[in-house]
Amino acid sequence: MDAILNNPLFQSALLPFVVSLVVAVILRPHGWVWAGLSAVAGFAASVYLLTDFRFFPLSSHRKILLLGGGAIVLGMLLDLLPWRRITPGLLFVVTVAATLWVIWPRLRAFDGWPLWLMAIAGPAYVAWLVVASEGLRQKSLQADAVVFALGLGTGLSALLGATALYGQLGSAIAAAVGARLLLQVVGRPVVAGSIMLLPLVSVLALLGLGAVVYAKLPWYSLLLLALVPVMARVPLPGNMPRLLHIVVSVLIVLLPAALAVFLTWQETGAPPL
Repeated sequence: MDAILNNPLFQSALLPFVVSLVVAVILRPHGWVWAGLSAVAGFAASVYLLTDFRFFPLSSHRKILLLGGGAIVLGMLLDLLPWRRITPGLLFVVTVAATLWVIWPRLRAFDGWPLWLMAIAGPAYVAWLVVASEGLRQKSLQADAVVFALGLGTGLSALLGATALYGQLGSAIAAAVGARLLLQVVGRPVVAGSIMLLPLVSVLALLGLGAVVYAKLPWYSLLLLALVPVMARVPLPGNMPRLLHIVVSVLIVLLPAALAVFLTWQETGAPPL
């Protein structure tokens, strides 16, 4: 049993997928506010095996996971309370502050223009992904596709960038959201809401930035990943069969993510064993 629980494929793919699928089947009848928790639950199961929910002493990945937990609460409040008009500005301020907290130990090693470049570009990347993805909160397929593509792109790129834990965490999010995409095929769509998008996209954005700041992920991989929410807004013919529409939507958002993984592989080579 220990061999199964310690298997990276089980931890970052099978477990989050199964947990997310089961929770989604249970919660879908209760509406979208709660249904988005299915992917969060799948990711949380993976986090438990990978970290045992140990958040102290603080490290970069523990800070990211703590912020993800806080984002669940904020996402629930955004879904339940009428704050929509102030949401973009609120999310921008919160994500910038959160990002600076995560990368602050690294920032102290710089001065001059490299310091300002990292201090501006890093938070801008995280804020862009969070705010742009939040605009898809009521679009079930596009939201799921974006998080799935970001999870795969960030997870595989981080793995190639010599950060195995970051890679597993990103891949676990992709697997958890993959269960929701499967249900898109066999059942009625259920929108994700901020309760899913805010924590999962925040974690993925911070994992990608952390892999650049603390490991060897090329910075230009983040530029490609930043295009994922843009690709989700590519219009498709309204008369497409549902299954084809789902497949095409996912493939479109996967294009920049796949290119980010490919360019990272070209730069770093195969992942460490």
